[in-house]
Amino acid sequence: MQNNFGTKNPISIPAKAGEKIIQKYHFGSESGVADAENLDSFKNLKNLLTSAHAPQDIDGIRLNIASESKRFRDYSISVIKKFIDSLMFFPNIRKMNMHFPPKRWVKATQHEGNMGKYSIMIDSIFNIGSYADDHDIKLVLENLNSYWWDNEIPDDIHFDDVDWGSKNEAFGMSPEEWIQICEDVNHANVKLCLDSSHVCTYAHRFSSEKREERVMSFLSRPELIDHVHWSDNYLYDLKGRRDSHLLVGDGSLPRNLHQKIKNLDATILLEHYYDESGLIKELDFIEKL
Repeated sequence: MQNNFGTKNPISIPAKAGEKIIQKYHFGSESGVADAENLDSFKNLKNLLTSAHAPQDIDGIRLNIASESKRFRDYSISVIKKFIDSLMFFPNIRKMNMHFPPKRWVKATQHEGNMGKYSIMIDSIFNIGSYADDHDIKLVLENLNSYWWDNEIPDDIHFDDVDWGSKNEAFGMSPEEWIQICEDVNHANVKLCLDSSHVCTYAHRFSSEKREERVMSFLSRPELIDHVHWSDNYLYDLKGRRDSHLLVGDGSLPRNLHQKIKNLDATILLEHYYDESGLIKELDFIEKL
């Protein structure tokens, strides 16, 4: 079966789907954030991986390239650059996805790099983008989820009653800041990665009447979006506070959002794999959009 479902670029699926399924549908593949420390385990997919997710944590400590601590910032940058070096084993990886660093990371286990500074982040992203460019790897920056679950916010807490200023939070969660960061970095090798499930977790910070506008705002600068992590989520159900990673078409994100994603001139990863029947179901949904 050919990889032709109406998108402008071929679709990819996670490496965990396995070599057989990836080859059957002529997919590319991406290693996930949890795989960053174990890329050696994907040697059987050497020619099938087309993108990779940069590391986010090392031994339970969140990296922070925006940290005001030069020691911790330099360490965080060096981990990511070492990861870029490791991608040279995979000849078809041309893109690296990276999460934004923390503004605040208040977990008890985070002994350093708890706070991030915007201007430092911009300089660090430019630095990493240049290093990636030297290795023929494009850097794409992914909007993160709102960490309702990680912040232990109960479902019965109204969205207006959450004090986000005291919670774990990354840069680039709102569409405005996500886009602004890319503009401020101003590097030809640095673009954006849209994660549609994360978009939903952010929209749950607002009333149900405002959520569709919030998610659609992430598509206001399509020319900056070069990669997509495509999943569905629950826009109007409290389950949407979590990063649900539903099959595309199984949630309540706007159909118009899915149509616009399909029409982006960007590489697309279906960022989930449950079984082949589910894959066929969502590919049919995508083809008919």
